[in-house]
Amino acid sequence: MSWPDGRYIQAAVFFSRWLLAPFLLGLLLCLALLIYRFFADLFVLAIQVQSLNWHDLVTGVLNLVDLALTANLILIVIFSGFENFIRRIDAAAHPDWP
Repeated sequence: MSWPDGRYIQAAVFFSRWLLAPFLLGLLLCLALLIYRFFADLFVLAIQVQSLNWHDLVTGVLNLVDLALTANLILIVIFSGFENFIRRIDAAAHPDWP
């Protein structure tokens, strides 16, 4: 009986990177939920802008900024996780991509 050379272990570890794909898809869904919440909060803020004092208006705007920054962070995590663990993104094929 010979000692296994580790090819099966290496193949299993290499294939396990695809287990990350459902998490990335879930983050895409979370991004859609944040978009919905952003526009819902923007609508409420626009409706109430006449009756708000400036403290509440600034707080509402900062809440929108917080949602936008959170969405950007989720997008960064999605792209970096996809490129690092699943597949390289060919930027040469898409010159307009950042």
